[in-house]
Amino acid sequence: MNEETGFLGRLAAEDLQALKARARLRQVARGEQIVTQDEPGLDVYFVQSGRATAAIYTGAGKVVAYRDIGPGSIFGEIAAIDGAPRTASVEATEAMQVLVLPPAGFRELAATRPGFAWALLEHLAGQMRRMTERVFEYSTMLARERLVAELLRLAELAAPGAPRAELRPPPSHFDLASRISTHREAVSREMSRLASMGLVERGDGRLLIADVPGLRGQMPAPEDG
Repeated sequence: MNEETGFLGRLAAEDLQALKARARLRQVARGEQIVTQDEPGLDVYFVQSGRATAAIYTGAGKVVAYRDIGPGSIFGEIAAIDGAPRTASVEATEAMQVLVLPPAGFRELAATRPGFAWALLEHLAGQMRRMTERVFEYSTMLARERLVAELLRLAELAAPGAPRAELRPPPSHFDLASRISTHREAVSREMSRLASMGLVERGDGRLLIADVPGLRGQMPAPEDG
């Protein structure tokens, strides 16, 4: 299950109703920072509409964006579980509606509703798998290969299983660079190369992944065991 259906899509109707009964609705403007890295806060957020990006900021000011958050997603749960400061900042990339669940309500649902607790475990397992993939990519792939992997992730998020995908709004080269831990110039060069091959097209307020299978073919072949 991808971020589009996400956590809320896993909940039975009665569990979703119990969540809504304990949460408050919040309107979030585009560009608003919802949670801030290293600051205290225990509320848990559930996205009803709109999108956001989770990012980590280094002491030197470098931004590492690592997660797209869309309708149905949950975030803020890590701090609610362990009581530590926020692990990342989350900023709205478009106007959003989110359900804000206080920590007491979160703990109550996790303790008394098995369906909610199991959905939370599935979500955390998915996050662990994605983080493992990222560690593997950073450790073994060149920047150009990490870019292709990121474009494939975004394509799957926008159009699961489809041979083409439109990304609206299109991610900037700076944004893509922050996601794969490289610099903007390297992304620009590689995007030009992919465009010359007919794999991507940019314009009209979109980034078109024109040939998902062809783009996948740019990934390195797995090594024989």
